Amino acid sequence: MTAIIDTLTTVGVFLAGLATRLGLVVVIALVLLAPVMLALGAGKVFGAVRMWMQGYRSAGNLRFRGGLAYSPGHTWVKSEGGSLKVGLDDLAQRILPWTVAVEMPRTGQMVMEGEPVATLSCGDREVQVAAPASGRIVAVNQEVLREPTLAKSENYGNGWLFAIEPIGLEWKTLPAGERARSWLRAEGERLTHFYEEQLGMAAADGGELVGSPDTLLTDAQWKALSRSFLRT
Repeated sequence: MTAIIDTLTTVGVFLAGLATRLGLVVVIALVLLAPVMLALGAGKVFGAVRMWMQGYRSAGNLRFRGGLAYSPGHTWVKSEGGSLKVGLDDLAQRILPWTVAVEMPRTGQMVMEGEPVATLSCGDREVQVAAPASGRIVAVNQEVLREPTLAKSENYGNGWLFAIEPIGLEWKTLPAGERARSWLRAEGERLTHFYEEQLGMAAADGGELVGSPDTLLTDAQWKALSRSFLRT
């Protein structure tokens, strides 16, 4: 009996020592990892603050940027020195799973509001971008021509597409601010409903597509998507 008690005592002491050593290892690991975790957390916070300062806000499950006007064809417009810089809003860039090629209008070309003036290709599918205002093309983004993925990855910034010198002031009636944010939120909901109606149960899971639209939609459905949301 005494031998059994001694054995159990020895085992208990061993396990207690092992637990202590493991606990010490865990504590040391946490102490070493704490600065890294804090740095990562601080980085996320800094990134969120920077995005906020740049005017980014949520619009439902879409990203909205203030200081811009938004057209029905899901391009944004920013007035700069008498011309209008134009790029894709967040709904348009989400429709495109990727961008492998871009065709731009010519500098000096006259365009009409609603006219398709640029084409973005994501392989087997293409979408056309409508002019948000009538006028003359005064610039195209050479960086996007060299690196088409910018049109999607930096759609609110360096991925702008072209600039128009507008004819008239009709573009000033385009929604901006909270009116545009509410509209974009509603458009995001409409896009989700479109996918659900067209693709059934495979369309969405918590608001996210199960797959990319270019592979899930038929040609007819893709054309319907472009007409309904990009107005082309």
